[in-house]
Amino acid sequence: MIKDGELLPDQVTYNNLVHMLSKHGYGDEALEFLREAEERGYWFDKVGYSAIVHSFYVVIYTAVLDGYCRLGKVDHAKKMLQHMYKHGCRPNTVSYTALLNGLCRSQNSLEASGMMSTSEEEWWTPNAITYSVVMHGLRREGKLVEACDINDLDTALSLLDDMYLSNKHPDTVTYTTVINALGKNGRIQEATEVMKKLLSKGLDPTPVTYRTIIHWVDELLQLLEKMFLRQNCKTAYNQVIEKPCSFGNLEEADKLLGKVLRTASRVDAKTCHSLMDGYLRKGNPLSAYKVAC
Repeated sequence: MIKDGELLPDQVTYNNLVHMLSKHGYGDEALEFLREAEERGYWFDKVGYSAIVHSFYVVIYTAVLDGYCRLGKVDHAKKMLQHMYKHGCRPNTVSYTALLNGLCRSQNSLEASGMMSTSEEEWWTPNAITYSVVMHGLRREGKLVEACDINDLDTALSLLDDMYLSNKHPDTVTYTTVINALGKNGRIQEATEVMKKLLSKGLDPTPVTYRTIIHWVDELLQLLEKMFLRQNCKTAYNQVIEKPCSFGNLEEADKLLGKVLRTASRVDAKTCHSLMDGYLRKGNPLSAYKVAC
């Protein structure tokens, strides 16, 4: 308004800012605008001041709620949330995120996911951190399908960007969840780009990451060398080599086997057998013999 439109905020502008910031728990920012308004000669009635005080009540309640969660007393945290509603103090996104984090830490990630799905009814909006907390919880409990179902793909992609903008850098688990969801929906190119982003951030793929992308035959081969440089994960290598074999892409599998065998151990024999069998089925015993050698 000021820089581009050369418009000066008036009483109504400041009132809206203070009330909206207070409503969503940004008490410090609301207080700054209130002081700025007063310096400009505007005044606020008791409703404006009460809104800011109310927002700080939410902060205090949320701090206590988070403390219960950190101590593993999730039932106490739930009661605190109900206590907030009872006394006219509406919990905000930070309040709910703290509770969901507590639920996930206590192996109740499905309950956390269910609470997040009813956020619109409770008048709060999950943010990037909320999604990340629940996704982590579901993944830790091995509930990959549920982790992929908690938000739509376009939202998931925008959340990755939001997390960086808010200086909350996603880790391998978050990336792998998004990659898996994109791959399942046939959006392989986008999944490949997210995989490249994971690698460019210096993050290490996990065995779950390898298993996630193992079905993308052509795209997989373009990513493998970069992934292999990141982490020595023989079981993942074996699975990766077996996939091209199953599609009859034996030359690519042979190249990959060479990379694996540079750091070989006896556990890699199963992979060699897979490739030998592939060559024999194709009527190429000489290549099978070379693999045996």
